Amino acid sequence: MREYDYIITGGGAAGLSLVYYLLHSPLRDKRILIVDKTEKTQNDRTWCFWEPNAGPFESIVYKSWQHLSFYTQDLERHATISPFTYKMIRGIDFYRFVNAAIEKSKNVDRVYGSVETIVNKEGKVSVTINGVSYIGRWCFNSILFAPIDKLNYNYLDQHFKGWVINMKAARFDPEKATLMDFRLPQQGETRFFYVLPIDQHRALVELAIFSNKRWPQEQYDVAIQKYLNLHHNIYKEDFSILEEEFGVIPMTDFPFNQREGRIIHIGTAGGHTKASTGYTFWRMQQALQKMVESMVASGDPYPAKASNFSRFKLYDSVLLYILEKNILPADYLFARLFKKNSFSDILKFLNERTTLTEELKIVKALPILVFSKVMLKEIWLRLKRKSLY
Repeated sequence: MREYDYIITGGGAAGLSLVYYLLHSPLRDKRILIVDKTEKTQNDRTWCFWEPNAGPFESIVYKSWQHLSFYTQDLERHATISPFTYKMIRGIDFYRFVNAAIEKSKNVDRVYGSVETIVNKEGKVSVTINGVSYIGRWCFNSILFAPIDKLNYNYLDQHFKGWVINMKAARFDPEKATLMDFRLPQQGETRFFYVLPIDQHRALVELAIFSNKRWPQEQYDVAIQKYLNLHHNIYKEDFSILEEEFGVIPMTDFPFNQREGRIIHIGTAGGHTKASTGYTFWRMQQALQKMVESMVASGDPYPAKASNFSRFKLYDSVLLYILEKNILPADYLFARLFKKNSFSDILKFLNERTTLTEELKIVKALPILVFSKVMLKEIWLRLKRKSLY
C-alpha cells in the first residue's frame, strides 16, 4: 500500500487550489493523492470575486469589471469600485490551469471514485475509495459529510440558475456589470439578478435566491426570461443560450469543524463560505495560502489553536437571521446599504478588511434598533453555547 504525504479528497475549487499552492511552495516534492468522483472536463460553474490586486489565478480571469450597478424598484446606483476589480473565472479554465501544473509534477497521483470513509489511524489518515484504502500523513477534505444543524443555527440555501446568452445584435457594455438587481417580487425571500457582460453580444444573466425552498427548474427559466423582457427589452428571438449553470450554496453560521486530528476540512466543508453572501472563492484562497505557509513553517496546517471569535461572524449571523426570518425585506436593507455607502467600502467590508470605525459607518446605514436587538440575541446565544466562535 503506497503512502502519501497529503491526500486531497474532492477535486473542485478547494482541493485543486490547495494542490496548486503546494506545488508552488517548498512542499512541491511531497507525495500527493487527489481523489474526485470523475474527471472534470466541462465548464460546470463560474466563480466571481473581487480583490484589489492581481491574484494567483490572474492569468485565467475570463472577464473583469471596475464599474458596477445596483438596482431596486426605488434606487439605481452606478459606481466604479477602485481599488477593487470584480473578476470572473470559469470552471473549465481553472481545471485546465491547475491540471497543467499537476502534469509537470511527478509526485501527484489521481484516483476517481467515491470516498467512503476518512479515519484517523495511528498518527496518520486512512481514506477508503471504492473499497480500497490509502494512507496519508494528512487528509485535506472538501466533501461535506456531516449534517449541518439547521435548527440551532441560522441557515439559508442560496440557489441560483444562470444563462450565458449570445445576442444577435450588440446590446451590452462589456465594461459595466450589474452586481445586484432586486427589481422582481421578493415574496418573503431574497431574490436578485446579476448581469455580467462578457462582450457586446454575450453575458451571464443569473438569478440568485436566498431561501430554503427550492424552485422547479422551469420556474427559474421563466423568471430569467421575464427579467430580460421587463428590464432589458430582450426577448426569446433575440438570443441563444450558450451555457446554463445551476447550484446551491449553504449560507450558515454553523461552526464547521475545521480539524479532526489529521483530517483538515477545507472549502465549504471547512467554513470558508461567507455566511451572509455565499461568496467562497476569494476567502478560500486566503485560507489555503495561510495553511500552506503554516505547513512550510511548522509542518502543521494549524500549529496553534486560534480564537474562532470574529466580529464579522457576528455580523453574518445578524444579517442571516434577519433574512431567514424575513424581519426586514432584503431589497430594503441592501438599498439602505448602497444608498449611504460607497461600493468600495461595502466590498471591503464583505471581504472582512475594514476597521471597527469603518464598520460602524456602514452599519449605521441600517435600521439600528432592529440590528441591535438581533445582535444582542446572537451574543446571548453564543454565551449560552459557551463558545464565542
